[in-house]
Amino acid sequence: MKKFELYWRDLNIGSIVETNWDMRSSGDISFKFDYLAELSENQHLADYIKFSIEDSILLGEGVEDDDLISAQAEEEKKFLDLIVDTATDWYIINEKGEKKIILCPMFHEDDGITWMLDSDYF
Repeated sequence: MKKFELYWRDLNIGSIVETNWDMRSSGDISFKFDYLAELSENQHLADYIKFSIEDSILLGEGVEDDDLISAQAEEEKKFLDLIVDTATDWYIINEKGEKKIILCPMFHEDDGITWMLDSDYF
């Protein structure tokens, strides 16, 4: 199992243990960033993590309620700066200290996470 540190900009979000790899990697995260208590300059990031977990739960349950899906899509727009416009903001560092740029990860309940290397940077 590979281990990484997950960063957003210079903020260490947590330690990741990769448990599955295909086109995307997934695993478990031990948070260093307390997104549940964050009330400071990183509130937007904390809100994104909470949104991502909620969205992941809905996707996993196969929700087909059009109103709920529309509401989630509208809510997601609040986080486009973290999801799309991040360029090199999200990255992982492996045990050798090598930095790899990733796309914005998706967070799941029970400290799960899914991420993918950014093909523009590897």
